[in-house]
Amino acid sequence: MRGLSFETTRPVARAHPARADIALVVGWTTRRPGAVVPRPIAEWLRANGHVPDRRYEAHDWTDRSLRGLPLPIDDWPTFDALFDWHARPVKDSAGTADDWCGLALRDFFANGGRKAWFVPLGRPWPLGAVPDRDVRRATLLAGIRQAWTLDEVALVLVPDLPEFCIDAPPPLPGDPRMAPTAPEVFVECGTEVFATPAVDGVRRLRAPRLDDHGFFRWNTLVDEIRATLARQRRDVMLLLAAPLATRDSQAAKALGRAVRIEASQVQCATPWLKPLRSVRTPEGLVPPDGALAGLVAASVLAHGPVRPASGQAPQGVMAVEPQPRDVEWRAPDRNRTSADLRRPGASRADWPLAEVFALFGPTADGIRLLSDPSLSALREWRSAGVVRLLGQLLRTARIVGATLVFEPAGEALWARVRDRFTDLLTRYWQAGALRGATADDAFTVRCDRGTTTQNDIDGGRVVVQVEFAPQAAIESVRVSLALAEDGSVHWQDAAALDDAVRVPEPDEETLP
Repeated sequence: MRGLSFETTRPVARAHPARADIALVVGWTTRRPGAVVPRPIAEWLRANGHVPDRRYEAHDWTDRSLRGLPLPIDDWPTFDALFDWHARPVKDSAGTADDWCGLALRDFFANGGRKAWFVPLGRPWPLGAVPDRDVRRATLLAGIRQAWTLDEVALVLVPDLPEFCIDAPPPLPGDPRMAPTAPEVFVECGTEVFATPAVDGVRRLRAPRLDDHGFFRWNTLVDEIRATLARQRRDVMLLLAAPLATRDSQAAKALGRAVRIEASQVQCATPWLKPLRSVRTPEGLVPPDGALAGLVAASVLAHGPVRPASGQAPQGVMAVEPQPRDVEWRAPDRNRTSADLRRPGASRADWPLAEVFALFGPTADGIRLLSDPSLSALREWRSAGVVRLLGQLLRTARIVGATLVFEPAGEALWARVRDRFTDLLTRYWQAGALRGATADDAFTVRCDRGTTTQNDIDGGRVVVQVEFAPQAAIESVRVSLALAEDGSVHWQDAAALDDAVRVPEPDEETLP
């Protein structure tokens, strides 16, 4: 029938909390004019108490009403239909640019991501302008706290963070109408002369780069975001793009000295990517956090969380900027070998880039993800796969804790806890996530009077100690989980990994 169309929608399905591939993206983008919020998303928001309990009306969902709300995004077309990510304004120009959130979600789904949550924080500030950090910082942290309510989230992305910390806007280009001309000269017949094409528009702008003060601000904000997540969600990982650096900064000489965060809960990707397809971004560059999240999600779905995501090729990437150097570290002593630099006592600033950052680089088969580490300085937690495995274990333990919340404390409860965790870890071992010829070689579970003291019993806690050998180049990992009387699960010895170092002022230290 003319003028009548049907649109098939599916309800928002609740994913299993043990999944380790679901991402939460928090940032600024523009609502597409006239876009209608799909009924399943609106009904999910209403059913979960995010909006008033009333009948769904499409005209009620304005741009302002969606700000700060977690939106389930099952595929790229859903996001693209709701948000006009090409509509970011450009300072002192009538043109528009692509925003970082749209690019991150596009790369996430293009590289294997299956599901994401997006928290829109409003319209982005104009490209080429300095954001009002005092106002937007509180909005950003409030959006990050949405991860507390989404049990299935395992990865958190903040795509706007590098530009959020700039001190001054990047320089604007000159007049694009004044294209340089070459003088007329005689050329030999048959010789082809290729003129350099004019580059105008957003790609002519300089990409945002941080100086030493900008990196100090970035480290401080990253540590605050990490602490916000760790208060309630120690099981999620924060995936970030390392900012580009100005030419005279410490980061331009040694990125490991500029990125001061040392925490297993944080993973940082570098360098930025230059895609094949046209993008309206400064210098045509895209931060690598979206591609990293997609590759991690694809690896988790195919091989489980413990296997590193390195070796995969990001889709549609032709180059990286800046190009990784063959020598990936700067040693203060030229007589020291690379083996010396890998010893635990060596400063992390002297480690190879691939041991600190999720490094993208050229290979004989094109651009590949060369490494997959966390920012932890401890050898046991340097593998991001081990951290993801523990996060999956914590989310599953939360389910176990919820089923035993009304059980009385005592030997019977401790035996049930041991049985539940033994069954859980046996399935991990059978799936190949743990190393060992038998289940006894792969893990041990303790929950008795030796792990749970009288103070724990009086406080309504049950402490279970788990030791397991992941499929990684480390011997074993031991953690103690406390099941509280309200069903929540806390990682008791996580404080030892909250090792974000003091961020020094930029003038406190200089490169040798």
